[in-house]
Amino acid sequence: MAKTLDDMKMVHEEEMQNYDRIQEAVTRVMHRHGCKIIQTPAFEEYDTYSRLFPQLKREMVKTIDTDGQVLVMRPDVTVPLVRTVAREYPDPHQLLKFGYVSTVFREFFGKSTHGKYFTQSGVEVLGDPTAECDGEVIVMALEFLESVGITDVRIDLGNVSYMHALFGSLGLQDEELALVKEYTARRNLVALKELVEALPVNCRQKEVLMEIPELFGECKETFRKAEAYCLNWNMKKAVQRLRDVYAYLDASGYGDKIQIDFGFNSHMGYYTDIVFKVYADGALYSLISGGRYDELASRFKVPRPACGFGMNMNLLYEYMEEAGLLEQHIPSCDLAIGYSKVDRHLVELLHRWRSEGYSVFGFSLQNRVVPGDYRICAMYRDGKFMIGNELVTEEEIKRRMEAV
Repeated sequence: MAKTLDDMKMVHEEEMQNYDRIQEAVTRVMHRHGCKIIQTPAFEEYDTYSRLFPQLKREMVKTIDTDGQVLVMRPDVTVPLVRTVAREYPDPHQLLKFGYVSTVFREFFGKSTHGKYFTQSGVEVLGDPTAECDGEVIVMALEFLESVGITDVRIDLGNVSYMHALFGSLGLQDEELALVKEYTARRNLVALKELVEALPVNCRQKEVLMEIPELFGECKETFRKAEAYCLNWNMKKAVQRLRDVYAYLDASGYGDKIQIDFGFNSHMGYYTDIVFKVYADGALYSLISGGRYDELASRFKVPRPACGFGMNMNLLYEYMEEAGLLEQHIPSCDLAIGYSKVDRHLVELLHRWRSEGYSVFGFSLQNRVVPGDYRICAMYRDGKFMIGNELVTEEEIKRRMEAV
């Protein structure tokens, strides 16, 4: 079945070894920044997600619990984390920094891989409203990639509150505003121009609406243009916030990797301020995306500011494989011993070596094994061992296991 879905394939040990290394690397980054590692609930109420993210309804994996309630398997980590935090940490002023590695049940598509679920790692910081928090969150995202050898990256940095402040001042009908947002997000200039010309707004507002999709590029010039297009105080405030975050990133050594973009948004509709995506050289998709979502927590009765990001580790694995950044397979077993006939001495020896911490595998010569799966492969017969054509002692085998 050449077209077997990724979620119907078995994950092999060499892949699991690399996933483990990636997870260990990003977890070290979380700990360096003072994050606590958590796991969110695997099931969520369908009504919660259908209300917050109606655009995800078709992607959600649904099930029914024993009481007949419709549940969805976690299509996102941020919402269940914020909901759980509201119950377990009711003080809205407490600073909380969480890191996680969790399975997310949502369709994804890469260059050569796809599936209905993926492993996501990320960070969520709650209770800190500052631009410095935004900067540190983005630095953590970059350090995630650096920890696995990816340094040639580009950061697209924007602020959705800039567009929200513009749209909020136009007085448009919901249907008109939805189309403006859709065409702007897709950068469909032809459709946007036709729509804007028919809108009941003044010439200056039409000019700014048409400029938004192309308001991206080098930092200094893009900031200058964005300020020139400000029609109200909230738009100016959004530009200044973005300047403050850029200053933090520049001081952290990442200024030359940043492109400012006032025209992009996220399909996860809870972002209220800073948004960002991180691209690696040669990748067709962003490896990391995130932003600030200050209003989400209020839906769960404990309002507090928050900022975070997520990284699809399946897409990261695909990119690292193509870039030659994955480590070669390391045999997981220290020793394989083939025998034509087992005896008490061999059984006792295998048991002793295992109790000493070595991984040892005994197999009948009626079976075939792949030598590369084991660090040492020996043959046993009548109390004697052979490695290749060399007769060796038990002590020599143990020394070789110690050496590797």
